Amino acid sequence: MSREIIITGGDAHFFPWMIAAISSLRAHAQTSAIDMGIIDQGLTDEQRAQLLALGCKIIRPEWTLPVPQEARQLRNIGLVARTALRDYFTGYEVYLWFDADAWMQTPEFVTAYVQGARQRGAAVVTEDGPGYRKTFTDWKWWAGNMVACFGPIDGLRCSFATSINIGVLCLRDNAPHWKEWQRYYTKALERTGKVNMDQHALFAAIHLGRLPTAFLPARFNWLPHLSTPVWNAESKLLCEPAAPHRPLSVIHLAGPRKDRPYEVARLSGGSVGSETLATSLTYPAMQQHLAA
Repeated sequence: MSREIIITGGDAHFFPWMIAAISSLRAHAQTSAIDMGIIDQGLTDEQRAQLLALGCKIIRPEWTLPVPQEARQLRNIGLVARTALRDYFTGYEVYLWFDADAWMQTPEFVTAYVQGARQRGAAVVTEDGPGYRKTFTDWKWWAGNMVACFGPIDGLRCSFATSINIGVLCLRDNAPHWKEWQRYYTKALERTGKVNMDQHALFAAIHLGRLPTAFLPARFNWLPHLSTPVWNAESKLLCEPAAPHRPLSVIHLAGPRKDRPYEVARLSGGSVGSETLATSLTYPAMQQHLAA
């Protein structure tokens, strides 16, 4: 049995982000040798050929859960497919999902996720990084969906626990999380008809089902729209905005404005200065700063 596989996915529109994610993973020796899987949500023949040339394994997923007919759009099928990765890519011990709008800055995250999944069954990141700014509207969205999916008692129980982000996610092949995730996702689908409740469903499975899970720090799946990182001018790495300013391992450009500009404070000599770096935080943009 092979050890690990990293899986991402998307459609033709998302392809440039997918290529950037794969390029970032292939840029480091520690991750370049790991098998790569692709969930095809509507790629073109040319795009599939390009991915095959990179050594990727491509599958076309099916609707394995009771998703309402009106919600069965290709752009949504990846949400369902994540709950069945071990069925699509058989023969691995550990499955590491990596959203196509994320990119790897350092390979540190791989060891943390894989070890967490091996020891606890699953590894996820909590949305509580240094400087993370969440509004009441954010909490209302999270809590409202939890209650809609799982009722007032269980929904509120989940709402007051720290939320997770499964843009990067790791599961062991024989973990109970797979079945429980599907079970809670089915509940959410039946109650709401909404496909984008996959994250809520896994969170509920973990907390209500009391499943052992490794909760990792935010630097392994950093959301810059919640907290802008700082730029270490010496190491040329994006880092946490608070001391000790640890390097971010994964930058996850969640949300609609993935190439939005940021004013990134410069870190020099261990302290944040007044100068800023005006840049988007995409992988190609940051590669240009590395070369400068």
